[in-house]
Amino acid sequence: MRIAPRLGIALGFVGALSTVGLGWALREGRRSEETQHFDAEVSSACERIRDEVKRQADNDRKLIGGVCGDGELADRTLVAMEREGLEDRRLAFAQLVPNQRTAFDLDALLLVTDKGDVLGVAPSALAGIPTAEVIALAKEKPEHYLQGSPAVDGIVSRCRRKGRKVTTTVIGMRKMDPLLDRLGKTINVSAASGAAAEKLISGNHADMARASCVLDDGGGKPISITVAKSRAELFEHLRQIDRTVAIAVVLASTGALLLAVLLARGLSRPIEELAAQARKVASGEAQPLSVRGSGEMADLSAAFDRMIEDLETTRRRLAATSRVAAWREVARRVAHEVKNPLAPIRAAVETLRRLRARDDPAFDEYFDEATRTVLDEVHRIANIVTEFTRFARLPPPRPAEVDLVDLVKQVITLQKANAPTTAIDISVRGTPPLVMADRDQIVQVATNLLQNALDAVKETPSPRVTVTVETNRTGRARVVITVADNGPGISPDIAARLFEPYATTKPHGTGLGLAIAQRIAIEHDGELSYIGTPGRGAVFRLALPVAGPPAISELPPPTS
Repeated sequence: MRIAPRLGIALGFVGALSTVGLGWALREGRRSEETQHFDAEVSSACERIRDEVKRQADNDRKLIGGVCGDGELADRTLVAMEREGLEDRRLAFAQLVPNQRTAFDLDALLLVTDKGDVLGVAPSALAGIPTAEVIALAKEKPEHYLQGSPAVDGIVSRCRRKGRKVTTTVIGMRKMDPLLDRLGKTINVSAASGAAAEKLISGNHADMARASCVLDDGGGKPISITVAKSRAELFEHLRQIDRTVAIAVVLASTGALLLAVLLARGLSRPIEELAAQARKVASGEAQPLSVRGSGEMADLSAAFDRMIEDLETTRRRLAATSRVAAWREVARRVAHEVKNPLAPIRAAVETLRRLRARDDPAFDEYFDEATRTVLDEVHRIANIVTEFTRFARLPPPRPAEVDLVDLVKQVITLQKANAPTTAIDISVRGTPPLVMADRDQIVQVATNLLQNALDAVKETPSPRVTVTVETNRTGRARVVITVADNGPGISPDIAARLFEPYATTKPHGTGLGLAIAQRIAIEHDGELSYIGTPGRGAVFRLALPVAGPPAISELPPPTS
């Protein structure tokens, strides 16, 4: 995987993970805050209900206290009891008590004596209260206004009015459960005490939030109040928080991923450019980088540019040194090749002079032989000089579209006349494209390779030469010409210096044919190589790029 997607994935993963972690922390914080706030709200609701119950109790005590202070009910009861006309007035009291209960909005109202005699009661369902319980209610201290009674579990308010012979007590009762239910509905909670509170406590704990508080009547008889509220509202708030956090996480993660991709591309682009130019260093085509900005990439770009400049300087120096060394070697070889024919020329001239000096009768006979030898060796020297001049002054290629298949067929047709007994086969694999090349120079290379192959198989039974033309698409597109023969092949010591000037195995060769052919291949940005195996024939391979040679301005300067 390339560096850009790797950096994008890594940075995006880190950004998304950080965002998810931050979102989870915020979510948990909000959940805890909302839960605590909800629980505090339920506890506050219990305290509010308890305070409301206290206020209701105080109001009830004031109402009942007014009855005993200057109320008509207490006064008429005492007067009737003092006159011993109670039995006659009992029915009137029984009708007066319900009216008074309705006026006070109480759940129950009793008018009793200190002996437990019930003079009036409302509602009538309480008429059957046992006398002992009535006496107990009547004898409680007046300030104990909150009490859970066996008859009524709620607020009990009372007052006494003393006469000369008897004491009357007015007892007002308010049921706790209806009061708590009414107060709870006003603040959207459920409230209960006693047995009803047990039902709230035993319910589903996961769906309800609960709080308890104590209502003290000041007389040691507290009443426990339980408040419960559904968690549905809390859960809805938490779900809203989860949705908000999830959306924020998705948006932040997407933004982090996009930012990571942009950063990765910004980092990888100069690296890719550096890699592309680094691949061109070997061929000398690398160009200075144009990386903007500062930091390590700018330093690397500057170092790469300096390296290119240093390599170009070194390449020029090496090329100059190589050219000098090459031409020294060529000069040495030319001198050697020229020196070889000079020896027989010198020997022939010296022999003629010696015969002439002594008037040897064999002079005339030897003269013809000596002059023939001198002329042959001079002709050989002329050939050496001609080939050397041709090698030194090889013109740069003038590329045009060339069909190599047609070119090879023409060369084979021309060479068949020189080797009528040799089988020359051509094999075309696929459909090779046209190449940009100098046709005359490629004909020269093909002719040289084919002539060498024909010379190699002259002494071979059933001589055969095979020429193959095919396309090689490994890397850049190239058309490859292979010339193979079934001759004896080339020995390893000659194969190692086969393309050097004046390296030849032919007694009549100059040793410049393959050197010129390889130079033509190189100047076409191609390659000429020997790939044969000793004893199995010679195989030469010429590979030419479809795009053709570089521009003339890019070629090395000609040597002279």
